[in-house]
Order: sequence, then C-alpha cells, then structure tokens
Amino acid sequence: MKATHFFLGLCIVMLGYTAVWAVPTHITVRVKTKDAKFLGTLMGGASVRLTDAQTGELLAQGLTVGGTGNTKQIMQTPIARGMSLSDESAAKFTATIDIEVPRLIEVRARGPLANQQAANTVSATQWVVPGKHITAGDAWMLELPGFAVDVIAPSAAATLKGGAQDVTITANVVMM
Repeated sequence: MKATHFFLGLCIVMLGYTAVWAVPTHITVRVKTKDAKFLGTLMGGASVRLTDAQTGELLAQGLTVGGTGNTKQIMQTPIARGMSLSDESAAKFTATIDIEVPRLIEVRARGPLANQQAANTVSATQWVVPGKHITAGDAWMLELPGFAVDVIAPSAAATLKGGAQDVTITANVVMM
C-alpha cells in the first residue's frame, strides 16, 4: 500500500515538472507622433492591438489614455541613448497577457481616433518572453507619422460655382 502511494506521489511530482504554466506578462504600449508628442486622450488616443504574429491570435486590445507628455523632455532636451522620452503623464495602453513560451508579438496602433480623416496605422513585432515585462521607460513605443488636418473653410457643405474663381482654404494643420 505504501509503495502504491509512493508511486502515485512520484507520478504527480513528475507531471508537475513537465506541465507548462502560463505566466502573466505586462506590456505597456506608447504611441508617439513623428517628431512630436504622445498620442493621448485629447486627440482621441490610438487603438492598440496585440496579436501573436505567427497565428494571428488576439492577445489584448484597447486605447492609449493620458496626456501628450512633458514638452521640455520630448521637444527641447537633446536625446541621449537609452533616455526615456515618456513620463507618467504620457499616454499609454497597458495589458497583461498570459503566455507559456516566448512568442513573436505584433503590436498595431491606429490613430488619432478623434481625427479619422488623419488617422494612420503603424505596427511592429518583437519576441516577448513569459514574465519579462515590457513596462520600463518608454516600454514598447511606436512612432506614428502624418499630419492632423482640420479644414475650417470652406465647409464640407459648401457649393462652388463653375468657372475660374478664387477659393480661400483655411485649415488647422498639426504634425501628428
């Protein structure tokens, strides 16, 4: 009887060593506009999707939330290698994914969501190791190029008469 219990106990221990358990892994994604600031709540943020690059499995999705970051730190301070451009106020999306083995993850961001006519998409891939969080400093930062253009005049409903005429166009144009 003792031998049977010992054998069953040994089998359970052996199974425990061969089982693969998912490990919660934290990932923070920041979307910085090209040569400008972070894409945050004021511009509607960016939609972010984390997927397995090899299988297409959706691992997490959400929006960047927060401010545009510290202007002096981003726009005026010379950038040194390893220097973080973000601070706690800078917009971000944070997710926790459960993975058992290293996976090639694709992050895809689209924004600004408040200016759909100017929205652009950017993506990147990298290997993510279970339990090796991507949260320090700028974390996983994507750079989104483009311009946000708001046409002020003429209005979208304006009708222009045929023939040669001068038309004044007024727009608010900001770098993404």
